[in-house]
Amino acid sequence: MSSKNWVRAIPALKVRSFKPLGLSLAITLALSACGGSDDTDTVVEPVIPVPPIEEEQIGEPLALGLVTEHISTSEPVSFYVDVEEDSPTLVVSLFNGTANEALGDPDVYVKYDQVATAGETGNFDCVSYNGAGDNEACIIDNPLAGRYHILVDAYADSATVDASILATTSIFNHSRLCDDSVRIRSQAMTTEQVDKACAVLIETKTRFDTVLSELIAPEFGQPVDKDLNQITNFNVFASLSNHAAWAEHLFDTSNTSGIYFETSPTDWWHDSTVLTFNALEWSGGRDVIRSLDHEYIHALDGRYNKEGGYRSDMGWWSEGLAEYLGTFYKERYQSVITAKEAQKYSLAEIFAGESNAYSWGELAVSFLIETKPETVTQMLSLMRAGDWDGYYALLDTVSIDNQAEFEAWYTNELPSQFSDSNTDLPLGEYAQINGRGGWLYSVSIPQGTQSFTIKTQGGSGNVDLWVNESQAYHPSVDASASCVSATLDTNSETCTIENPVAGDYYVTIGSDFVGADIIDLYLSACSGIDCSVELPAAMELTQVTEPYLPHWPAKGTLGTCSLAETYRTSYTHATEVAVTNTTETPVKVYWLSTSQADKAGGAYMTLAQGESFTPDNWRVGERVMLTDGGDNCLGVAILNDSDNQFEILAEHVVDAVNEIIIPEATAEMGSCDLAVPYTRQSGSAPEFIVANIGTTAYNLYWMDTDSGQPYLSNVYATLNQNEMYSADFWTVGDRMMVTDSNDQCVGVLDLNDTSNIFVLE
Repeated sequence: MSSKNWVRAIPALKVRSFKPLGLSLAITLALSACGGSDDTDTVVEPVIPVPPIEEEQIGEPLALGLVTEHISTSEPVSFYVDVEEDSPTLVVSLFNGTANEALGDPDVYVKYDQVATAGETGNFDCVSYNGAGDNEACIIDNPLAGRYHILVDAYADSATVDASILATTSIFNHSRLCDDSVRIRSQAMTTEQVDKACAVLIETKTRFDTVLSELIAPEFGQPVDKDLNQITNFNVFASLSNHAAWAEHLFDTSNTSGIYFETSPTDWWHDSTVLTFNALEWSGGRDVIRSLDHEYIHALDGRYNKEGGYRSDMGWWSEGLAEYLGTFYKERYQSVITAKEAQKYSLAEIFAGESNAYSWGELAVSFLIETKPETVTQMLSLMRAGDWDGYYALLDTVSIDNQAEFEAWYTNELPSQFSDSNTDLPLGEYAQINGRGGWLYSVSIPQGTQSFTIKTQGGSGNVDLWVNESQAYHPSVDASASCVSATLDTNSETCTIENPVAGDYYVTIGSDFVGADIIDLYLSACSGIDCSVELPAAMELTQVTEPYLPHWPAKGTLGTCSLAETYRTSYTHATEVAVTNTTETPVKVYWLSTSQADKAGGAYMTLAQGESFTPDNWRVGERVMLTDGGDNCLGVAILNDSDNQFEILAEHVVDAVNEIIIPEATAEMGSCDLAVPYTRQSGSAPEFIVANIGTTAYNLYWMDTDSGQPYLSNVYATLNQNEMYSADFWTVGDRMMVTDSNDQCVGVLDLNDTSNIFVLE
């Protein structure tokens, strides 16, 4: 849900070398008068030969859907690909190759039916102009059948040693321009789903214009001066796992929640892109496109409200506005929860980024828009002009002058707004609930009703139910309700009120996790104890199809160390996993960290010839890193949904080094007297390595903070001679116990904030 500015460092002058087309013609004209009855000369028009395009100008052919490897970009390199039929999209992806080297700083240009050239005045339909080392991706929408020319250009001093390129029309099945400012590219959406998503985005733009243009200042309905991001492209992937895989590959981001990129809005390589997905894994298979309106507000905010690119010091405004106008517009349930938190934040603290940008940012933004429109007008005027000194000075004044009113507003006004937000629900009827946070309904009970029942059924997530007589109930404000149903991990909640008083009863539905989408939930009201209301059929569930990208190795075979990248696992169990060493070279087995793109913790085992690693609790998508004795990567296995029988072959250990390099110790192991209760500190413990150079094997256990005793049920590593354990997820102050093979304490490692390299002898 977060926004991000995707901006490269640009030198003052960007020099590119271009090869001229070069044309040398020698034309000889011979004019002759051949006898005849008249003396009129015959004029022969010169025929100017058209030189053939040189092979280097056409470039190398690419096969659609197949990866081409080992590309060097020390000089511009040209390719072409033939698209046989009109398609929703053509994606050209340049990414780091099998040598796992940084890309340098190449840029990709694509042009239909003509040779592509580089630079601001170049000949191209699409340019991918990202930062140094980033993957590059050019996307052509609704490409026609024909030839597309591709130029990979690079700085002369940032040559790419080894890259791979892929051109494909199979990633997105739709590319729809919803209106003149927003486009949806979808990986697996139906036409009806695209229609609904477009409607959401169009309505979001209308809401943005109404609140910030019509109600605040009409002149703000025009884009910021020189902003070129006319269209925002939504790339909607088929699932969270597909989003994680393709977002990392195409856009070099490890995001797993949806993200907005605003790239250099006033430059010729400008771009406005949203990456999001169908959150099937979080909704139990129910279709829900993640944060459409929230992310679009980011794009509109950048185009209409702020000069230049995204500013990290304005997170409270960016995320607060997106939550206010996108996620929770006119819904106060979650705002009341924020306002009633034990830790309160002042406007000055919110503006300084000391609070949660989403929750307290939303409170500050809604307070200013609803009660201080003239202040928002001043803010937007300064933001649009890029007068950031004036803007920050204004915030200082605003935070001082309005703090008392802000506190009174969120203490009194917000609960009142929630109480007034109820929707009528007649007896015998139902309401479908989709969204996040909480909802308020009212049910009118006629005189003589003996009992009535309120139920929630079906859908994703987990909600709780409160029914209260005469007045609205909020769990953060009110002490008790007439009826409470709060069953854990289910949406089947029921409240029955017997002998009710005639009048209104208020029904509150609350989600237990604000980040989860409640999808296809039904609330019903009926007279009686065992009554029911006929509900529509439940939404059909969609099965998640796990991604397997074109540059990944064939299933069941080892890939190169370039697969040591951030990734996400699925919820599906990986079956019959076995990694077998067929060579005479010992090979160590590690889990590859999802977030660090490197091996994590200690080796699971060292495989001798003929031995296998056969875990039984790993999931599809998880990755195994194989190393030599010196912990140098030899290859990576990706667990998949069909073939997890991997063999380590001679080709994988050609460069293996079996000698481990023991680092020099920077910390000393303490005595077993440290096995007492202790307090963890904040911050990651740096350079945490435990190396064993002795002949005795040692076990490593984390020690419980309350008891000071080791968790013997979870050994983090068993270190034999010349083996090492390393990790980056431990906290300063954490303690680990070193034990012998009988789990008797040998010593305690007390992690510090400087360096934690322990060498055991």
